[in-house]
Amino acid sequence: MDQFNAVLNANLNVLVVISLLCLSMALLVLLGVALSLVPQANRTLGAFERLANTVSTELQPTLSEASKLLGGVLKLQDIAQSSVSNVSDKVEDMTGNLSRAAEGAKKGSSIVGAGLLAGIKAYLHAKDEHAEG
Repeated sequence: MDQFNAVLNANLNVLVVISLLCLSMALLVLLGVALSLVPQANRTLGAFERLANTVSTELQPTLSEASKLLGGVLKLQDIAQSSVSNVSDKVEDMTGNLSRAAEGAKKGSSIVGAGLLAGIKAYLHAKDEHAEG
């Protein structure tokens, strides 16, 4: 039995040594992959840092330009509103003037129509009297 245990113990020792060798090889491969990723990570972090610097230096002038632009837009909006208000007032004035002119023309045409009708009646009445007499 001692011989069996010794053989089994030797086989287990070989298995443990092979497993440790495989584990160390896997760790070496992972270490190689990780070391190849380090320069890429450094370049990425450097790019992020440059982007942050660019944003911080360019943001203030951009915001001031946007503020000026917004002020100009608000001034244009005020001018447009006042112009629309002035045009609306002028349209209302013209509408009132046109309404008064239309009423005057209506009265004038009714007067002319009444005068024309009276003239035609008088002409026909005078013609009838002339024809009878």
